[in-house]
Amino acid sequence: VAVVLLMIGSMNLFENLDAGEIMVIQNPFNGNLAWYQTPGIKYQGFGKVTVYKKRSQLWFNNSEGESEQGKAIKIRFNDNGHADLAGSISWEMPLDNEHLTLIHTKFGSQKAVEDQLIRTIVEKSIFMTGPLMSSTESSASRRNELLNLVEDQIQNGVCLTKTVQKVVEDPITGEDKTTSLVELVLDSNGLTKRAESSPLQEFAVKTFNLAIKAITYDGTVETQIQEQQKATMQVQI
Repeated sequence: VAVVLLMIGSMNLFENLDAGEIMVIQNPFNGNLAWYQTPGIKYQGFGKVTVYKKRSQLWFNNSEGESEQGKAIKIRFNDNGHADLAGSISWEMPLDNEHLTLIHTKFGSQKAVEDQLIRTIVEKSIFMTGPLMSSTESSASRRNELLNLVEDQIQNGVCLTKTVQKVVEDPITGEDKTTSLVELVLDSNGLTKRAESSPLQEFAVKTFNLAIKAITYDGTVETQIQEQQKATMQVQI
């Protein structure tokens, strides 16, 4: 009996930490948090153990059978066209105890950080980028700008925008029409003003390597893009 009790107790005395992880142990008596960032065996002392990955990747794609958190993110452009963005983004946890404690007390787990912080910010940034261009622009002339705008708003916060009326040429008919366009608001130095700062800055979480592997437009938008391509080819011919 003594041997069995010793074996059971020893399972809660020590914990092994992998090199790619961060571990926090909550003291069972006073509730203090002890953070460990280096690999090896750590003293647990019957405390509650929570493990975070130092680096992780959020996926959003169009694969069938994916969970809700893995689905593509919808975007709406200024011509009311819709599309699903599929891709991924990498993110890293901070390594200082102050920000780690803030994250742990706010979210409490790796999954909560990814679902409630990272994915929410990515969805909001994509949603706010859509009105800055049309569907056809996102498919060709401003595709790289779409990626840059989303990444910028994820890291630095949502941009401040304004709506202006402009006369533009219809890409299909070639006739002029008045339409409402959303533009970025710039300061006196030509820099983009922010409606709010990114929550990532508060928690010192870093994001990088945003990749958009596919943009799936709805049927109406896809037809419009094809018609515009035909019209452009006819003009070139």
